Amino acid sequence: MELSALRILGLVAGVGVVAYTIWRRRELRNADVLILLATALALVVVSGTGILNAVLDFLAFREGGGQRILGMAVFAIIVLLALVLRALTAIGRMQRGLGAVVEGLAWEDFRLDGHPNHFRDKVAMVIPAYNEAESIGEVLSRLPEEVCGVPTAALVVDDGSRDNTSDVARRHGATVARHVVNRGQGASLRAGYRLASESDAKVVVTLDADGQHLPEEMSRLVQPVLDGEVDVAHGSRVLGSSFKNELARELGSVVFNRLVSTLSGVKMTDCSNGYRAVRADILPELVFRQEQYHTAEFLLEAIKRGYSFKEVPITVVGRLHGESRKPANLRYGVGFGFAIVRTWLRAGASVERPAITAGSTAP
Repeated sequence: MELSALRILGLVAGVGVVAYTIWRRRELRNADVLILLATALALVVVSGTGILNAVLDFLAFREGGGQRILGMAVFAIIVLLALVLRALTAIGRMQRGLGAVVEGLAWEDFRLDGHPNHFRDKVAMVIPAYNEAESIGEVLSRLPEEVCGVPTAALVVDDGSRDNTSDVARRHGATVARHVVNRGQGASLRAGYRLASESDAKVVVTLDADGQHLPEEMSRLVQPVLDGEVDVAHGSRVLGSSFKNELARELGSVVFNRLVSTLSGVKMTDCSNGYRAVRADILPELVFRQEQYHTAEFLLEAIKRGYSFKEVPITVVGRLHGESRKPANLRYGVGFGFAIVRTWLRAGASVERPAITAGSTAP
């Protein structure tokens, strides 16, 4: 076997990888050390022996006509795909770890300040907010002191705002839990659910901080839950009324409503609406992973786990101030669609009892 310049380069690269691994071994994780050593071994074996030719011959990548180059490209793509999948897994693990830290800090501050007692046996109104200092005060001033005879308490989850959202919320009497970094609306609601349920709230209501949801309509959502009619009462602007949105978003809503209805087996008219009421004691049983696109995840989780569900007519108006924080239409649509499919794949295997629905029919 001729020791060509390319083979020599491969041998040198293999030795270099080994040297680098030994040098940085204390900073690398065990899995990283194994991957680097395996890479070095592969470089040495391929460069110093004829095993690669034998493998390519066995797989019918013969010499001539670029067949060997094609075979090498196939192997390289397979290795690259494996590394990409591993990197994505590691990134997902780190994101979940960061989310747990951020939410844990928020809970610890919440507990130390004695806030859990403020929500016990009440309707907890959870409002995720990001840079909503202009709107949050007016929204909080319109919140009812009681709903359907049950006292209320407002919890604003400030998702790393760079303005004075938290200060405005506190001045209007709300309890504030703050994320030190921006994590997304889904992460904010997940934190709010945990804080409210572990504080022994009776019902949790979620609504937006931009004024699009009317606090005056809250009883429509809370009453069916308090009466034991359903576990989740979800607001629907389709059954109620809404301001005219962009055509692309209107069409996207139709598509996603149909998709969620098909996957859940329950007719859905407004799967992207965040105004809802839910029994607080079922929240610990629901698994939420989405950092941003949360609404469809919530509905699929609740329905797939067999909790009763009902859509309630509500009104959605335009923002009080500023512009929407949602991504551009295409990005939002892709993200929302992936969130639906991922939640269905995950939740579909966790059904514990048949779904019972109220106010909706199968598609």
